[in-house]
Amino acid sequence: MNAALANLPDILLVDDDPGMIQLLSRALAGLGRLRFATNGADALRLARSETPDLLLLDAEMPDMSGFELWELLRADVRFSDLPMIFVTSHAGESMEERGLAVGAADFIVKPVRPGIVAARVRTQLRLKAAVDGLRRLAATDALTGLANRRVLVERLANEWARARRMRRPMAVLLIDVDHFKRFNDVYGHLRGDEALVAVTHALGEAACRPADLVARYGGEEFAVLLPDTNRHGAEAVAQDILERMPELAIEHSGSDIGQLSVSIGGACWDVDSGGWSRAFEPRKIEPGDATPGETPFERLLAIADEALYRAKSEGRARACFSRVDLDAP
Repeated sequence: MNAALANLPDILLVDDDPGMIQLLSRALAGLGRLRFATNGADALRLARSETPDLLLLDAEMPDMSGFELWELLRADVRFSDLPMIFVTSHAGESMEERGLAVGAADFIVKPVRPGIVAARVRTQLRLKAAVDGLRRLAATDALTGLANRRVLVERLANEWARARRMRRPMAVLLIDVDHFKRFNDVYGHLRGDEALVAVTHALGEAACRPADLVARYGGEEFAVLLPDTNRHGAEAVAQDILERMPELAIEHSGSDIGQLSVSIGGACWDVDSGGWSRAFEPRKIEPGDATPGETPFERLLAIADEALYRAKSEGRARACFSRVDLDAP
């Protein structure tokens, strides 16, 4: 896919009539990247392969109706915010009410008028872009552009559940910029912000897999979530981060080493962790698996924080790691 098409909204057209697909395609030319399906099974496959920005859906199709397809899509969290326009030959109020009741954003009656279809699609795409923009703002740290702490906790909970379900390891790194208050005192907050952005880029280069998540944890602290990563892999990422700091060449007279550095604490949950085998048993996690009021994935953060404290106590500019023991008091 070329860059121009990649930046266009994705519109999925679903209708069992190829003639209607052609008519809609002409009406929507230039408004987005158009994909189409002539049955529910193909539409489901296309949607799951790449989530569309807007769905135009024939309400009445053989084998699987538009209503049945929509019910399947709505059951998948990936499509919870997908706007859908029903297209149908039935103009009765009961059909329109039924469509709106199941969450349709709009309702178009056949025979369609191309100008009306284009106008309504533009409206839905503008609304989708506005909502997506607000969602990005709510999930993003303003200075660094990284995911914020709320997103980190949500992803951590999901990855923890997936790790247990799939019997896969996972790791978390907490990164603290060493003596950052001194840096701000000496060089000013503007230089401090620039330094944090530089650290952000280094973290993103070290944790570069699609599944990795780099987040701003707060102040001068960052977090890196590493799914499918055991201690060996997490230590390699941490070492990569440490080696990238001198390459930034950011002077820090308030530091013993004379340049900006970071300390890293890691928590790893893998085959060497306490409770690893028992965690896969089909049972509910018991209160004794974590401290009161603390979920197991929060335990992961707490252990990473303890390891970070050790790294700072031992001289900073280094990484310390701990295994996760779910049975610890």
